[in-house]
Amino acid sequence: MSKPTLRYMALGFLISAIVLAGYRLFLYEPQVSADHSTKNDSVTLSKEEASYKEKYESLLAETEVANLTEDKENSKDTETASSEKPKEEDSATTSSESSKSEVVKTTIVINDGDPSSVAVQQLEDQGIIKDSSEFETFLEENDYISLLRPGSYEVTSEMDFQQIADSLMGR
Repeated sequence: MSKPTLRYMALGFLISAIVLAGYRLFLYEPQVSADHSTKNDSVTLSKEEASYKEKYESLLAETEVANLTEDKENSKDTETASSEKPKEEDSATTSSESSKSEVVKTTIVINDGDPSSVAVQQLEDQGIIKDSSEFETFLEENDYISLLRPGSYEVTSEMDFQQIADSLMGR
């Protein structure tokens, strides 16, 4: 290429760069307005998500109440059946053995997303522990609260706090 051709080409690049820079500075709308509309959409979505979350939580609470009611009815049935057995055995046992408390065996169900208080309340309702706040304090002191895993766990009233916690952690 000759020198004049290169000069005109360089001049064309310079002029196009100036035109583009002027357009960008004076005529181009910044991305802020596009982000603003996106933010409004996300607020709308978060309201919808909040609505769905509330519906989910209320459904989950209803399900938990139904499960706890069912568990209580099942435990009453098992207590009735197990209370009939000791009456038959009481006549054959000595007075020292009859003073022992009845061993309760039950299944504790922890659903995904349940707080530890749900499991602790189930333990108290089923007669595994006497005081839920005492057991919750034990879990907090030993940093076991975050280690409780969803699932079904067999526990008995013979277990101490450590054994119950180990069971609920899946150990």
